[in-house]
Amino acid sequence: MSAKKERLRDRLVELQRTAIGLSTELDAYKRKTQDNETDLFLDLVGVLDAFENLFNNLSLDTLDKSTKRAFKSVGAIQRKLTRLLEARGIARLEFPDGRAQVGRCKVIETRATDEVEEGTILAVVRNGYRRGEQVLRPAEVITASRSQTPAETPQDRW
Repeated sequence: MSAKKERLRDRLVELQRTAIGLSTELDAYKRKTQDNETDLFLDLVGVLDAFENLFNNLSLDTLDKSTKRAFKSVGAIQRKLTRLLEARGIARLEFPDGRAQVGRCKVIETRATDEVEEGTILAVVRNGYRRGEQVLRPAEVITASRSQTPAETPQDRW
């Protein structure tokens, strides 16, 4: 009976090692799949950028009737892509308080102004996107900085 118990124990150890190995492989596969999915979503977000650039740089007033219809069709494709991404949990980063947020923004330029608080977003150059709470791509923004005031000279004190 002891030899039988020993074989069963060896078999159990072997099955446990196999289970641990398979679990590790599954975790690695899940990470790789998630990374591939994220890459795909970032590529699709790049397509949205191309649509936005097209719409921002083209004036409908200069187009003939058939080109305007084609332009509307392109707009429908953009909306469909946006809905597809939203259905997968991809959303544009929003800044309701109008302020740049670390990790959600990449400040690519600052402009001196006293009209708004320092750190206020003046323009979004490239939209950022998130999946749930994970930032897929930070927004590229231009923010306000304080105007440079000339240093006080001794003559100003008199």
